[in-house]
Amino acid sequence: MSYSFIDSQKDFDELCARLAAHKYISIDTESNSLYAYKEKFCLLQLSSEHINAVVDTLAVDIKPLLPVFADPAVEKIFHSADSDIRVLKAAVKCTFVNIFDVMVAAKYLGIIKCGLDSMVKEFFGVELNKKYQKADWGRRPLTREMLDYASGDTVYLKKLRDLLGEALEKKGRLEEAMGQFAQICRIEPSPMRFDESGFLTLKGARQLNGRGLAVLRELYIAREVAAIKKDTPPFKVISEDLMLRLSVAPREGFNNLSIFKGVSAYVLSHHGPWIREALQKGLKAPEYHVPRREISREKRAYFETVKARFRSLKLWRKETAARRNMLPEAILGNDVLERVAMAQIRSVADLQAIRGVGAEKASLYGPDLLAFLRKHH
Repeated sequence: MSYSFIDSQKDFDELCARLAAHKYISIDTESNSLYAYKEKFCLLQLSSEHINAVVDTLAVDIKPLLPVFADPAVEKIFHSADSDIRVLKAAVKCTFVNIFDVMVAAKYLGIIKCGLDSMVKEFFGVELNKKYQKADWGRRPLTREMLDYASGDTVYLKKLRDLLGEALEKKGRLEEAMGQFAQICRIEPSPMRFDESGFLTLKGARQLNGRGLAVLRELYIAREVAAIKKDTPPFKVISEDLMLRLSVAPREGFNNLSIFKGVSAYVLSHHGPWIREALQKGLKAPEYHVPRREISREKRAYFETVKARFRSLKLWRKETAARRNMLPEAILGNDVLERVAMAQIRSVADLQAIRGVGAEKASLYGPDLLAFLRKHH
């Protein structure tokens, strides 16, 4: 499939003017989250009737396209709109109206293999090249092969939308799915914040003694500083496993880093000084003890009730999904199910008021869900 590579504002502005008159636009994005401390929106793929374009978003301002995103007369087609909309909204303040997510549609139809490559192969017999799925899209110049790969991610979305949309309509699920699409339009990106106490969430951290936790805390903070300086994700600086091993034997690490698995010549030369400094600070710091929070008997009973209700709701969701031949997450996502479990649901209106449910799902599932909760809780 031929495509245009656009890296000038003039060409992009002209493209936007053309797309504004179209009835649909297929969209995909590429970012460099695996290669930068703070990901950048690097590439935008756009397809419509007689248009297939790959846009260098590091070279152009995408604001001329924002009216199209918000235009209800233009359907925006995605695969996994959740992630793409987060990337777009993190890059520029924008609003989405009238989207169709082929992955969500597939889940409503009970299609287990709903990845783009799986569906393109299943419906069209075409093998998509996934070689560059984890490529560094922030590098410049981009190779021709990388651009060829990127251009293929939007060309089949309209065909999938038509097939899946028709199937949803036949099953009477299109309106329900459209309600879910409207919910996805309102998704916002989560701000990036570093939590100094995040070291406690590392696997194995809570098995360390007070000295080990003090060392791990210093390593965790120092690694974040090193990641910012090098503009790379923290996991690419040193691994969590290495930090945990050093926290178990910090004195040995301070005296001879090279004996630890994962400490290569590169790690020694590029990170050795700050690792030793962090180890020394951790050895000198007061031992760290995880704060114990006193939870009242009433609160503990409430949490246990919510956990039990959540488990029951997952069972209800599983049975409902099996009955309707859908994937469970198409009924209600785990985050929404948790909010339902924590709320005091007494009516369909109460259910509709919960963020992420919406009028369609409340109407469709409300009576059954309320009856289930009354029976089991």
